[in-house]
Amino acid sequence: MEWLEQWYEAQCRDEWAHHQGVSIQSLDNPGWLLKVDLRGTNLEGRMADALVQRTGAPPSETNAGGDDWMECSIKEGCFIGAGDPRKLRALLNCFRAWARNES
Repeated sequence: MEWLEQWYEAQCRDEWAHHQGVSIQSLDNPGWLLKVDLRGTNLEGRMADALVQRTGAPPSETNAGGDDWMECSIKEGCFIGAGDPRKLRALLNCFRAWARNES
């Protein structure tokens, strides 16, 4: 969490914090959603529309899924991570590893 705080603070210049940013919210399937807008950061354009990591499958209308799932990807200039209720820390770690070029 400390790394994310430091990264976020470093991005808060000009208008980035007003129009882009980081959001963490709950999902109804249930789970977590982490969204980091990369536009205007040093990570912008690093990977376009790419899967970063996937484990298991989330429940959906057509898929029973499972209790252990997570998916992180880059879509439309954003890092998007979603996972089951026990994956918030793993989502944050996935973003950190990707941002540090460790993934």
